[in-house]
Amino acid sequence: MYYEDGKKLIEKKYFNQALKYFQTCLKNKPNDLRANFQMGKIYYELNNLKQSIIFFQRCNEIQPNNLNILFNLALTLQAMGKVEEAKNKYLEVIYINSNHVKSYYGLNFLNNKNITHEFYKNLKKINEENKASIFEKSLINFIFSKIEKKKKNFKKEINFLNLSHKLCYESNLLINKQSNFYYEKIISKHYDNIKFVKSFESIENFNNSQHIFIIGLPRSGSTLVETIISHNENNIVSLGEFHGINTSILSQIGNKIYSKNFDTKNYQLELNKKIFQDNLLEKYNNFDKKIFLDKSLENFFNIEIILEFFPNSKFIHTYRDFNDAIIAIYQTMLPELSWCHKIDDIINYYNLYKNTIEYFKKKYPNKIIDVELNKLTNQKETETKKILNFCEIKYNENYLEYNKNFNLFNKTNSFLQVREKIKPYEDKKYQEYYYLLNK
Repeated sequence: MYYEDGKKLIEKKYFNQALKYFQTCLKNKPNDLRANFQMGKIYYELNNLKQSIIFFQRCNEIQPNNLNILFNLALTLQAMGKVEEAKNKYLEVIYINSNHVKSYYGLNFLNNKNITHEFYKNLKKINEENKASIFEKSLINFIFSKIEKKKKNFKKEINFLNLSHKLCYESNLLINKQSNFYYEKIISKHYDNIKFVKSFESIENFNNSQHIFIIGLPRSGSTLVETIISHNENNIVSLGEFHGINTSILSQIGNKIYSKNFDTKNYQLELNKKIFQDNLLEKYNNFDKKIFLDKSLENFFNIEIILEFFPNSKFIHTYRDFNDAIIAIYQTMLPELSWCHKIDDIINYYNLYKNTIEYFKKKYPNKIIDVELNKLTNQKETETKKILNFCEIKYNENYLEYNKNFNLFNKTNSFLQVREKIKPYEDKKYQEYYYLLNK
């Protein structure tokens, strides 16, 4: 009973509540494989990767050579920056099952050089013999694109990349179509149409803490900013990409907006504050910190809603050159984002994002600062001081050594970059690909 109830809570993303159910399971059966595995997954979602590793390793002791366990161990080690250990776990999976596409992708993610000639032939065979799902084929073609990029075969790279995105979008077609509809028809307007239908009682935890939101587009320096702010501060907790606000919105309006009779022109977004309260407390109640850092980039849509709950919130908007932003997103595997699989969709989303940001910057000029990736990497001391001053965090030179922040775990595509020293960035980095924008 406890196990099934815990699983239901995980589905609702109530991870802290689910934790208690599986802890009860383990009191009765300490070596229960399923409960230990769920504990590992929950701690992974809560960014407590040290605990996640403990439970996945326990699972591995209970049942060695289990592919799912080994793969999740690899993912967790990767997020912790333990590159060599993660690589070895991915290799263990492949040696047990040479058709495990996600582990090849993991190896490629760590370093493209990990895809040996033998592995390349394996992937080609898997692809040609239809031994993979649509999504797995998407991953294979993405790996091939990176191989061609390394060779500077840009046309071949793009051909593989186009196919990868096409397959990725098709692998979850209905949800992706609904998601695009949500962005295009609903979310672009909702900050003008919000009506809260239930009173909200302020909560002490919320009022006694500061909330900083990093917003913008992927691949624009957000992880770098998160790492800088989090470094050398004991009273800061990074929630990573929490998505609590968007989840609360969609849980309330999803069924309504996707119905055939929904009026996209004359709707009003009616939101129950209690649902937001429950979702937010699920995350915040677990921490005794003064400053919370949320890197859910799409929160630029939700500034109005966030300020309803956290009036003292601050927003850091990271951005980069338009052309480079579009290409960088297209060259990244972001399967959870419906809008990033076609150049035209990325451009449409960019325009939506730009208009929304400008709207809120005019409305709340003291709440939002701009941080350009070019300036952050080329004028790191000046920009770091600007960011910390805005966040009301005292500056010291240790913040320039952000790459030594080994306690910040990272699940994003920037997990390796943030462990290196800042490299000067220049605009027009992707000029070879600009033709894609003019087709």
